[in-house]
Amino acid sequence: MKYKMIMTSGYPEMTKMIEKVASELNFKVTVVEGILDEAVREVITLIAKGGYEVVVSRAGTANALKKVIDLPVIYSDSTNSDIMQALIRAKNLGDKVCFITYPEEGFLFDFDTMFEIIGFKVEILTYKTQEELVKQVKEAKRLGMDVVVGGGVRVKDLARSHGMKSMYITLGERSIKRALILADKVAQDRIIMKERAEKLNAVINASEEGILLLNQSGEIETLNPAIERIFKVKEEAVIGKKLKEVADSKIVQLLKDKKINSVQKGSFTFQELIVTYEPVIANHERVGTVVTCREFSKIQKLESKVRRELHSKGLVAKFTLDDIIYSGQKMENVVQVAKEYAHTDSTVLILGESGTGKELIAQGIHNASKRKDGPFVAVNLAALPDSLLESELFGYAEGAFTGANKGGRQGYFELAHEGTIFLDEIGEIPPHIQTRLLRVLQEKEVMRVGGDRVTPVNIRIIAATNQRLWELVKEGKFRSDLYFRLSVLHLRVPPLRKRKEDIPALVNNSFKQIGTDKTFHHLSKDIQNFFISYSWPGNIRQLENLVERLQLRVKNQKDENEFIQECIRETEENSDVFNEDIMIVNHGTMEQIEKQVIEQMLERYDNNRTLVAEMLGISRTTLWKKLNEY
Repeated sequence: MKYKMIMTSGYPEMTKMIEKVASELNFKVTVVEGILDEAVREVITLIAKGGYEVVVSRAGTANALKKVIDLPVIYSDSTNSDIMQALIRAKNLGDKVCFITYPEEGFLFDFDTMFEIIGFKVEILTYKTQEELVKQVKEAKRLGMDVVVGGGVRVKDLARSHGMKSMYITLGERSIKRALILADKVAQDRIIMKERAEKLNAVINASEEGILLLNQSGEIETLNPAIERIFKVKEEAVIGKKLKEVADSKIVQLLKDKKINSVQKGSFTFQELIVTYEPVIANHERVGTVVTCREFSKIQKLESKVRRELHSKGLVAKFTLDDIIYSGQKMENVVQVAKEYAHTDSTVLILGESGTGKELIAQGIHNASKRKDGPFVAVNLAALPDSLLESELFGYAEGAFTGANKGGRQGYFELAHEGTIFLDEIGEIPPHIQTRLLRVLQEKEVMRVGGDRVTPVNIRIIAATNQRLWELVKEGKFRSDLYFRLSVLHLRVPPLRKRKEDIPALVNNSFKQIGTDKTFHHLSKDIQNFFISYSWPGNIRQLENLVERLQLRVKNQKDENEFIQECIRETEENSDVFNEDIMIVNHGTMEQIEKQVIEQMLERYDNNRTLVAEMLGISRTTLWKKLNEY
């Protein structure tokens, strides 16, 4: 048994009997010997130490305890038989007998019947306080009483000091046992209720929603920490107070709403809160109202968190604007503009050739914006077939088509809620989806394929294309209204051939990515000149690929030349035919350049000197002389 009980006793004999009964029942009972104020003080001291669940006491002491302690108080009063036996014993000690008693309203003894049974009358003296008890003992002396019955051990001492005898009212063992068993049941029920209340409080207090309970009088009976935070109030400032006594105008304004006091449950919006209310019914009567307050911002964050957790893979922007590699002014200007765009929520259209890093810039804008904690959803519109594009973008409702998932499915726009959606290759979007996309941009809401309800979405759109969108508009292939919606903010990314000053830094970064400490300056002059002079039709993506291939393949000068020629051949219209108009030579004197040209021509035409001489417009003899000079 984890709990203890307290039982007050009026006299030593009763104390011994309580201890005996408690031992037989295996109850932990602390006995306090005394009545009224004396007993109350000692009980309060014990309760303050903790571990007690119930108090058992009699008459006036029980009433006094109920006023000052929070524990349940079980009455253990004397029966008519106990009183009559005490009076008969007292009569044997003296002729004039008085009974000092606490008149418990509603539970008064039938003294007339008792007197008729015992055959004599007794003077009845009542008291309600310790002072009145002392006065009544003196009154008994004045009336010439021989014996005083009741009042416990203190009355015994007082009576003797005034020359009178005293007699206890013996509480029977049966009465004590019944009182303790009842107290044990009350204590067990109290513990069960406390555990339930603690669990319920733990749930309520852990909730991010504000929860409070109004009682029948319209007072706040309980509230959780979220209410304190939302309304900036302290529990002690509002609990148990009338609304007119509460200083905070915001919470008073809310609770005065007539809807909250209706007999029906419902909800409404109040400032930045969604408020729900529901009456509490007990025994077919309304005993209060539960009010719940949810913050719009919390709902949106929770919704965003759930969506991110469910669809975390691939929905995170990994790069920032600081990850963009450059050393020249052109890309620095692009990055600075991107940083400015990050502070707005407007739609951005990024223009640039394939491989220039448009998605990298889009991720950087997202991570520099206030939406950085939201999802980043990248969609390559050219990679999705038209038959799937609509359902992937907008989602679909349950039963929208054969094979649709039960419950439907979110589309990319819903997944991007509270974040950014990056629409790459926007020029490839079909006309019928252009119309739906325009609605998302205008209304900020999405309707799933096969659905009949719209879902609000809070998203930022960044689009990108390597096409000339305005030319598509003039050709009727792209809606002009959609174009102007998308191109609120423009950002043009220069191709690599127009930012060649960045090539050494990009090469260094590519080497670093493949795990080597090699740098651009470790490359031969021929390779360096090739990288700087090459047109890079595939831009940065092509450069990264060629650096990796270079690391694996080039071992000597001949391999370098073959590597350069192979790179050039790859980007020709026909990879099997080398473009004879293209030749890469390094800087040097006229003789050095002439030598490079002759050597490359001989290699290109399988050392056919006659053909090379003809191609160079010189005689075979002149070619032979130049080769001897070299």
